[in-house]
Amino acid sequence: MRAAGLISLVAILLYPAAVCANAGMENIAYSAKSAGMGGTSIAVGDDTSVMNTNPAAISKIDGRRIDMNIETMFPMFSFENPVNDTDGNHPIYLIPSAGLVWHDPESRWSFGMGMYNEGGTGTDYGLLRVNNDVMGSGIGITDIEYYSQFGYMKVTPTVAYTLTDTLSVALSPNVGYSTMRIKMPFYEPSMNRFWAADMDGDDISLSARVGLLYKPSDDLGFGIAYATPADIDIKGDVTMTAPTGDIPGMPQQSLMKGDLEMNIGWPQSIKAGVFRRMKGLGGLLLAFDVEWLNWSAYYDKIPVKMTRVTLNGSPTSDRTFEMRTDWNDQWVFKLGVEYPVTERLSLRTGYVYGKNPVPPQGALAVMNPFVEHHITGGLGYSIGNHFEFNASVVYGIQNDVEVGDSHNISPDMVNSTTGMEFVSMSMMLSYKW
Repeated sequence: MRAAGLISLVAILLYPAAVCANAGMENIAYSAKSAGMGGTSIAVGDDTSVMNTNPAAISKIDGRRIDMNIETMFPMFSFENPVNDTDGNHPIYLIPSAGLVWHDPESRWSFGMGMYNEGGTGTDYGLLRVNNDVMGSGIGITDIEYYSQFGYMKVTPTVAYTLTDTLSVALSPNVGYSTMRIKMPFYEPSMNRFWAADMDGDDISLSARVGLLYKPSDDLGFGIAYATPADIDIKGDVTMTAPTGDIPGMPQQSLMKGDLEMNIGWPQSIKAGVFRRMKGLGGLLLAFDVEWLNWSAYYDKIPVKMTRVTLNGSPTSDRTFEMRTDWNDQWVFKLGVEYPVTERLSLRTGYVYGKNPVPPQGALAVMNPFVEHHITGGLGYSIGNHFEFNASVVYGIQNDVEVGDSHNISPDMVNSTTGMEFVSMSMMLSYKW
């Protein structure tokens, strides 16, 4: 309990709100420096955020380095179906991260500790109209809240070892904390009506990341990293209310409560990258990363269990069901460019593409349709010999998901369109000694 409380406190400090993700639910970058270059970092990364991408890269940090990063996310999403047409609310998310690395240049060992928001999702539409007559229940239209917050943050102690002057390996065991709050319509076929569901829970999970970096010169490098999956077993509470219509002997509003268990997770991934600096072009640097994320392992079907259930205050049977979300695995491609304008100032730009892993038949209004195309830009400036400042901006281009006349989970998604775009801005201050 003491360890869980400590991790929860760290999560509250570093994780004030859910993260609107960039590629699937995973952030495309964990520092302003990487974000400016399209999130590339597997081979080219040289700040402490590489502990969460390719931990072997900390071996190229000489001395000690602290990075403090803050990202501000402005998501914009919309939902339209036969009874709604809304742009929803536009929350602002603050996403902090921090890292410390120490490496004695005379030693082959490097050590680090970081805290990062791996990703998540979040929406807020407020009360929307839900047509209970869509399946002929005779109850009519009711108002149900559409809202979600899901986030996953990690603490990443890291150790790296330099095998040769050009080759390094590393291990980063991760302790993760996940929190979830979802308010959405839940359609129960046996009662032929929508419940207003409110699900709330959290979990602590374990995973690990291993990395390799091959850097034959300061102008060329190759990296590869593997992250193990993290089983996330959300446990908490669920409350559901539903109108009963004119059912004799039933109150006008049914109330169901119980303990919640939802089995999800963060997928295993393989990421590889290469960079090349061209001195003949003024030191122009090109970087390219490719990533594979195994979303289908956790989000093909999501098992949900309700135990210790009461209906209108009386004990009733437990409930078990599956949400058939049908997610696909995802490939993400990142391209980054950096040009040193002066000895202290560098300009950056980049592009990211990751196909939305969520098919229309598994899409939900509270699970924002993930942006596929991203354009990034940024700059870096060295202040004296010890301080460094980096800033970036990312634009996630509007992506719409259109659902036809069938849906795996809920009739309210039939003939709907859900859309999202976002702008995020990041700043990072670093101290080296």
